[in-house]
Amino acid sequence: MTVEYLTGDCREVLKTLPEKHFNTVVTSPPYWGLRDYQTGTWVGGDPDCPHMRTTKIGKTVKTTTGHQAMHDQGNVVGDAIYKSECPKCGAVREDLQVGLEESPAEYVRTLVRIFREIRRVLRDDGTVWLNLGDSYSSGGRTSTTNQTVRGDKEYGVTRPPVVKGLKQKDLVGIPWRVAFGLQEDGWYLRQDIIWHKPNPMPESVQDRCTKAHEYIFLLSKNKNYYYDNEAIKEEVKQDWGTRDRANGKYHNEGTGLVPHSGLEKSYETKNKRSVWSTKYRSDEEERTHRQGMSKTRGEKLIAIRPNLPSQEDFVKFLRSKTNVKILSESTNIGKTTIEHWFRLDKSGFSYPSRDDWIKISDFINDWSTEYEEINQKMTYEEYHFDDVVTLDKKNKRSVWTVSPKPFKEAHFAVYPTELIEPCVLAGCPKDGHVLDPFGGSGTTGLVADRLGRNATLIELNEDYLEIGTKRILSDAPLFTNMIGVK
Repeated sequence: MTVEYLTGDCREVLKTLPEKHFNTVVTSPPYWGLRDYQTGTWVGGDPDCPHMRTTKIGKTVKTTTGHQAMHDQGNVVGDAIYKSECPKCGAVREDLQVGLEESPAEYVRTLVRIFREIRRVLRDDGTVWLNLGDSYSSGGRTSTTNQTVRGDKEYGVTRPPVVKGLKQKDLVGIPWRVAFGLQEDGWYLRQDIIWHKPNPMPESVQDRCTKAHEYIFLLSKNKNYYYDNEAIKEEVKQDWGTRDRANGKYHNEGTGLVPHSGLEKSYETKNKRSVWSTKYRSDEEERTHRQGMSKTRGEKLIAIRPNLPSQEDFVKFLRSKTNVKILSESTNIGKTTIEHWFRLDKSGFSYPSRDDWIKISDFINDWSTEYEEINQKMTYEEYHFDDVVTLDKKNKRSVWTVSPKPFKEAHFAVYPTELIEPCVLAGCPKDGHVLDPFGGSGTTGLVADRLGRNATLIELNEDYLEIGTKRILSDAPLFTNMIGVK
């Protein structure tokens, strides 16, 4: 496989790529107002000058010099007016970095323009998998503790300014602003996927949940597109074990699992996180309950209908005996509920519950052979849960639980390979071509190469290009052909 790593501003590099060439795009642009990757440069003037910058906040004029000033260079600080020309030597600061725009609206416009060019290079049946995080309106953009130092460059974290029209502490809603902007520009917004982080960055907030999720948006160029559903189906969990934090063990009775040892209770409570789990202890339990196929009967005993009639046979039988209005009046079951039993479309159909079927049987009062066959299949049988035969795989769901994994040479926000794998598998066929216009540390290229896909990555920051190149080559030096790298 070939991994092509291109250096430069994606807005310009994309123009050089062939039309309708890529099968899918998997990318995570720099989030708005959160990080300065130090891609700006001074042009002209005296190279030995510390380069002064001047900001005007109200009636106050503030001048700073040197490297620290570069963190805010080219950006509005609060309601400040920034002059990009050094008043001392005349040098001009240029910064092409996406994510340091003055407002969310400008950030959205920037990405919309970039994605227009992406649409040009994407195949007609292509898809885009877009990862974006959110931010809060604060009291003004400032530089905080630097996360990464490489050579003489420090990649600092910034705080976004107070957004016009929002209040301090307002959630900005960046992901959805971008998603709706792309939708308005002609993209099909097919799905919002929740990236659930079990180990999120700690937060000291006391007036909201700890943020433990980000979004991945699935977008398509056209109504019909390539999507390999089978490639990303999930294994059905059959583990009834639940963690007991207080006693440092798992409850595994009847599962055959070996209890874990060495777990220690490190804290009494924690701040509630932004992804809330359901009540079900396993996929089988959730599946059978949600499909109306079972009722719990004591400890791990369920009543289940293992051989339901086909939808077509059931609906045909019911329609031959009655209709929605008559059945509702005779059984006191709501019309909305009954309508689901008469439908032939897959999405709107459901089987009656056990109690409702008893009411239907009493009303029909039919002991024909046809009824006997339907009734036999609609009757519940009692099983021990471990004995229930269920599906091995299920359709992948829209909440993906993946733990972020730090990569010491890059910043903490590097997304894990496990998050990218289903995007590549579902969106790109074997030997196809994946594009990431914000290549960063090379995760998309790494995953594409592992899965037998070609990849093209674009990265503005040459330091990250170096990191990504080494990372990919060290992962599969015998099989990876790196091209386009300086």
